[in-house]
Amino acid sequence: MNIWFAREKSFDWLNNELKSEAELLREGFDYLESFVSLFEKIGENEGENEVGQFSRIGSVTLAKFSHLLIGCYSLTLDGLAQESGALIRPLIETYELLVYFRQDKTRINQVLNGKLPSAGNIGKRISGDYKDLRAHLSKNASHFSYGIDSIRHLFDNNNKIKPVPNHSLDVLYTNLQLLNAFQIFILIEAVKCLLAVEFDANTLADEIEKWRDLCIKTFSSKNR
Repeated sequence: MNIWFAREKSFDWLNNELKSEAELLREGFDYLESFVSLFEKIGENEGENEVGQFSRIGSVTLAKFSHLLIGCYSLTLDGLAQESGALIRPLIETYELLVYFRQDKTRINQVLNGKLPSAGNIGKRISGDYKDLRAHLSKNASHFSYGIDSIRHLFDNNNKIKPVPNHSLDVLYTNLQLLNAFQIFILIEAVKCLLAVEFDANTLADEIEKWRDLCIKTFSSKNR
């Protein structure tokens, strides 16, 4: 049994048919790494004032988002996109935390005091749009169920159960598109956070917008 069969196919596609998409994803992670370092540097320079604390918490939040998204990417390459849904729920919650802090920087005190609201309440306070998605992920990905949305991927085209994950080029492409969308969301929010602390992020914002436009163009140019 070759348990890495799906990953081996994925690497082949990333080096060939999906080379452009893979490069854009790599650039997205590079940008995310740069933002983590930038927020950390601002935190060091500002010390213990509100901007410094906000920036340090922002750096940690972005780093956690990066770890979770890399985990989703890794599972996706293994043909385990369904299982990666268990990571997408905290991924969304991490993104919403960044929005929550940016809308009111004094909320970082809730972290320092250990009184941060629940993820659901944070979503409500920022008017988040992911309540239904979180509920779907909780039902079909974070916890095992026998519902069709939870087990469909366990069967092949002949309706036989697959003990080892496998996927197609089209499925991988669709899942990469979703991962890229999460990259776009978090990077745009990171820029907004920098602007919220009056950091001159105009050049970075222009770079991210150009990269975002190229992502949209690239991922929408193929009809799979």
